[in-house]
Amino acid sequence: MSEEKYIQIPKMLAVLAHDGDYHYIDRLGNSHARPLALYYLREALRDFNALKRSPPDDMHGDAKKLMHEVNEAFLEVEIENIKNLQSTQELREVLSLICAKALAKTSRFIEVSEKGQKVEQGEGE
Repeated sequence: MSEEKYIQIPKMLAVLAHDGDYHYIDRLGNSHARPLALYYLREALRDFNALKRSPPDDMHGDAKKLMHEVNEAFLEVEIENIKNLQSTQELREVLSLICAKALAKTSRFIEVSEKGQKVEQGEGE
């Protein structure tokens, strides 16, 4: 498995988790079968497209930037790669990698004050 194969899906999932809602990442990470993983990707893509059409005013600047970095052509290639995975073990590895990358990217959207408390995402941009 080549790590470079999965760049766009983690970006998309990270953008969807910009407000701290990780359910897309969690659902994909817990998928045990290709059809279910593809279903959750379809749901995430639908909501990503809606978010891209109308981003909230208070969306973190890094999340907006990342949203515009998602390359839809390569996103399709990554989805096709998942569709073609043969074994459940390989599927689980790929999904774990994708979700770990997405979670790592979401850490950019969490701002912490000097006292270690979370700062609202609209502040400090």
